[in-house]
Amino acid sequence: MSLEKKGLRPEQVNEAGQVTDLSVLKRDRIKFGVAGIMYQSEEVGLGPIHTLVVRLLGGGDIALGLIAGAGAAGSFVQWIGAVLLRRTGSNKRAMCWALAGGVFFGLVLFLSLMMKAMKPEWVLVALTIYIIGAYGLASASGVQNNVESSWIGDLVPPNWLGSFGGVKWIIGSLGMLLFTLLFGQVAELWPTAGAMAWMFLFVALSHVVAIFLINTITDRVPQTAKFVASDAGERINYRNMPLWCYIWFYVAWAGGRTALLAFSTAYMIDYFGFGMGKIALLFSLQSVVNLVMLFIVGKVSDKIGSRKPLMAISGFIAIAMLLWPASAWFGIGALIVYQVLNGAAGSTHNMLAINYSLEIFPAKGRAAYIAFSRAFIGATALAASVAAGVIMKFIGDWQMELCGVTLNRYHLFFFGCTVFTASCILPLLIARPASERK
Repeated sequence: MSLEKKGLRPEQVNEAGQVTDLSVLKRDRIKFGVAGIMYQSEEVGLGPIHTLVVRLLGGGDIALGLIAGAGAAGSFVQWIGAVLLRRTGSNKRAMCWALAGGVFFGLVLFLSLMMKAMKPEWVLVALTIYIIGAYGLASASGVQNNVESSWIGDLVPPNWLGSFGGVKWIIGSLGMLLFTLLFGQVAELWPTAGAMAWMFLFVALSHVVAIFLINTITDRVPQTAKFVASDAGERINYRNMPLWCYIWFYVAWAGGRTALLAFSTAYMIDYFGFGMGKIALLFSLQSVVNLVMLFIVGKVSDKIGSRKPLMAISGFIAIAMLLWPASAWFGIGALIVYQVLNGAAGSTHNMLAINYSLEIFPAKGRAAYIAFSRAFIGATALAASVAAGVIMKFIGDWQMELCGVTLNRYHLFFFGCTVFTASCILPLLIARPASERK
């Protein structure tokens, strides 16, 4: 256990090996936040860009559904994070390997777009490589998220998770705002394969910067468990009810939200005629509101836990998703209101969901529990993304007159996404962490 105590005095850690010295934790949460800008925030900013690039490369509805499923792939491969933690015996070294994956797939995306820029007739090959690269980059991000979540659980005491995560995600949200606006302006001014290529080269290089910064954060020895082992004490407990409720929750949340996101940018382009600059500005509203919500929710969750705030925010945002079909009557104003309300989700929701998992999963093998749950979540979200493309293609030119407006396939599809997402509240009502059952 020498690594666990390296650089720390006995009075700076508790019996679980978590750091109790707030001066150390405050420094590390800043470092996590800044590093997260390099390997998380920019990928959020790339969200709307993927739609533009797919269309630039000649992709249709099926391709849009596939590219939306890339985020789901990031959940599906989180088991790699648990394996890396077990093999390296270090959160820090595992994270560096995960970041190296981001460097590699950032370069793959760069090369796919350079191929299109130099050889326009290779557009189909470039689109195929781009989709593969997008899945790879999202997968690397999923592994990074798994290792980061486990690292924070090993590093931070439960009663300080909200304060730690709140500041970390506030910094990340600033990065998301910056990159969403930056990438949106680049796409607006230079909507070419060459310009998009240099954007992804920047993504690859930023992961290199993150590796250097990550190496300055306090390391912890991960408490690992296997997915399969003859000794029950060495593997995760598959009869854990909170585990299955967490899976149920995220299947509903991620499935409905991912499907909606797959066609939200296309909707604004087709229905409202927006360019990428306006779309990026609209999406940036969420990051602005996030800054306030993260600070408030982080403090509240330190006192009452993460389940109740997570349940309130999930239900509220699911209802707010009705604003997408409502935009048929209220126009772009409905989407502006939605993005403001959606500021309660995004990083705030991610923080609560991660902290909730750290509350309900055992310390031993937490990375494996997170990875196992995310595999189901990723598979469902991936299926939802691909199904979204198929459904949109199937309903084609569907239209309906209702209360003086003409509803189209987007409005029908968004309503279905809303209903599916709202069902995520049920498992949160059933499952409670041990702290709430006392």
